Amino acid sequence: MRDKFATKNKIVNGMFELLKTTPFDEINVKDICSQADVSRMTYYRNFHNKKDIIIYRFDSSFTTFVQRLASSHSHNLSDIATIFFEIVKEDQDMMEMIINNKLSMILLERLKYYISDLIDEDVLETREESSKMLVSLIAGGLTEIIITWTEDGMSEPVQSLVIFVSKYMHFKIN
Repeated sequence: MRDKFATKNKIVNGMFELLKTTPFDEINVKDICSQADVSRMTYYRNFHNKKDIIIYRFDSSFTTFVQRLASSHSHNLSDIATIFFEIVKEDQDMMEMIINNKLSMILLERLKYYISDLIDEDVLETREESSKMLVSLIAGGLTEIIITWTEDGMSEPVQSLVIFVSKYMHFKIN
């Protein structure tokens, strides 16, 4: 299992290394395999396509978010937003690559999934009856905040984003 995790990370790191100099649309499986020093068979054993690599990377960040949230002593919206934006900032290089390659729709899709999961797990509770439309609105807002923040070099302090989100997001915290 450890080897599979290490292999997946080699592939992910290889792809993101390529993204530093090559547009996403111009990267092919052969390039990724060469960069990661894995065979095509190994690549396809771990990922179906390049989008899966991006999703896996986002999922790794979300796992880190959940782990930090679990070890946090307080779970108010401010704490949750602080942890969220700190993790996004730690991944600034990745976010720049995602935005520069016009892959923010993948971010939006994953945020909708993560927010739904947090609501289902009773970490977040919406003030209004939870619906796909509300989750879409929140995920879309967060996606746009991340895009704008990244395009501005993430110069806005995390705490300013937390205050902004706390003011406009409609969650109750359990």
